Amino acid sequence: MTTLLQLPPEAASYDKFRTELLGMIDDLAAHFPARLRPALVLRDKLRAEHFDVLTVGQFKRGKTSLINALLGDNLLPTAAVPLTSVVTVLSYGETLRITVFFLDGGTLDIARDRLADYVAESANPGNRKGVKEVLILLPSPLLKSGVRIVDTPGVGSVFRHNTDTAYARLPQCDAALFVLSADQPVGEAELEFLREVGKYAGRIFFLLNKIDIFDAAEIAEIEVFSRATLEQALGTEARLFPVSAKQASAAKSSDDPTLLAGSRLPALDAALDRFLMREKGRLLLLAAADRFTRLVAQSRLEAELERSALNASMAELDENMALFADRRAAAVRDRQRLDSRLRSEFRLLAKNLVGGDLPLRKQEQASRLNRKFDGLVLSHDDLPPKEFDALLEAFVRDEPVEAFAGWRETLERHSAEAFAAIGEEFERSITEHAAELQRFAGDLFQVAVDAPPLATHWPARSQTALRPASEPVGLELLAEHAMRSGPDYIGKRFGGLKALATRWAKRNIVQRRRRQLLEAVEMQSGRIRSESLRRLELGREALSAELAQRLDTVADGIEQAMERGRREHSKASADTGPRCERLEEQIAVLDRLEAQAAKFRERAAGTEC
Repeated sequence: MTTLLQLPPEAASYDKFRTELLGMIDDLAAHFPARLRPALVLRDKLRAEHFDVLTVGQFKRGKTSLINALLGDNLLPTAAVPLTSVVTVLSYGETLRITVFFLDGGTLDIARDRLADYVAESANPGNRKGVKEVLILLPSPLLKSGVRIVDTPGVGSVFRHNTDTAYARLPQCDAALFVLSADQPVGEAELEFLREVGKYAGRIFFLLNKIDIFDAAEIAEIEVFSRATLEQALGTEARLFPVSAKQASAAKSSDDPTLLAGSRLPALDAALDRFLMREKGRLLLLAAADRFTRLVAQSRLEAELERSALNASMAELDENMALFADRRAAAVRDRQRLDSRLRSEFRLLAKNLVGGDLPLRKQEQASRLNRKFDGLVLSHDDLPPKEFDALLEAFVRDEPVEAFAGWRETLERHSAEAFAAIGEEFERSITEHAAELQRFAGDLFQVAVDAPPLATHWPARSQTALRPASEPVGLELLAEHAMRSGPDYIGKRFGGLKALATRWAKRNIVQRRRRQLLEAVEMQSGRIRSESLRRLELGREALSAELAQRLDTVADGIEQAMERGRREHSKASADTGPRCERLEEQIAVLDRLEAQAAKFRERAAGTEC
């Protein structure tokens, strides 16, 4: 790993905000053991979030070189010909780790010197190895705040599958780095691809690469032309950053700040972080701050209830505890009715997402794959039976998987969006139920209860994988072996029958493989349906359990606070002074955390850094 220059101070805003909030969460957990588990859950969730920035553009614009420059490490392979053939995701990790994810659901950890074997067109032509994507974890400062850089194949080359792969990844991007080249004017093909990128990317940053081959006057002229062309196509302002990936890589390798400034890459670093802070990063911080504030408010209410219980009479305390038990039982019944409605919502979601579109999709793909299969048979009829069968076998194994991949991704995206909307609605409901319990307990003991902040929605993601058709087994394998070897065996003994035997073998091969193709289509559509329904049900169960636990946590905390006060109250000495002093100290800590959270939320909501 080469030397990495630190990002400029203005490019560290999101990471600073997140670090500050994580420190507040740790502070709460340290002072209040009862809040340890929810605090740790919140901390881990905040740490795990990511923000996908796709690097896209025409082939040979220097996308991969630019990523290497951003990272300060020539990790990704580059070449003078179209190279990248699969998606590569770069995310933060304490140590370098490269994992290959396959279309069949398998994974493989590899060394960095083997990366080209899986992502390069020359080593993996047409993605014959069935790679879904490659995930690289590495300790880069650029990635530490949750940014993930995604390298996609260039579009417009002679390799059509590279273009298809790039288009398929677009729905999953939060922002895009659209790479242009200073030595090639913006073309119509790039503008066409730009229109597709614009449908999905929350923000597009245009990078005019290779400025190192021109002087300052030429760069200015090219910049003016490129910006005008892009803005005409977009109908809005284009954020254009002239850069030199070559100079930036050299600067980071030699730890040369002057050369790095000349590459003009730091301006892109800062712009990316500002966007992260203003868009998804801000939502993540505000959502986490809201949850933290509710944890603090819950702890404060419990401390004040216990303090009030210490000063109440035993008769009053027993009566209030009985009243709260009745109110909690009513809240549980309300939550059960809410859970029943949640089940209905998910049944309707499953019907709308999976049920209606499946038969049409299956019919379309079966028809398309059959036509493609027929074309393959006709164009390779001159092959010997063994090679002919191997060709059709590969088609049956790989094509149905790829044919349904696009629909699977679309289904997953729509499912995630609908799931998030349902989750947000029911989260608001359970938050209100919990708040009502807190208000009820506060009224019983004359304790003021502040209204919880409106919950900021936490963006959600989902990951999926497809599996190919099953391989033939048992007697079917023996039959296939006979068909492959039959003509050769016959040819050695009965030369005149070889042509007839070859035709017979190929006819049976075609029939067998076509049947397997239709079975594979049926299997893929059925698997997508069953797995989608299973994931929705698992998601519903997890959401239901989370909502129930959230209500129970609030109710348990209130009951335990009252019970602690009752125990202290009933002690023979009746000396509650030391306990009251400890409660006052706890309330003072909570006052401090509450003030910190309010200031943090105000700064995070209004920041323009």
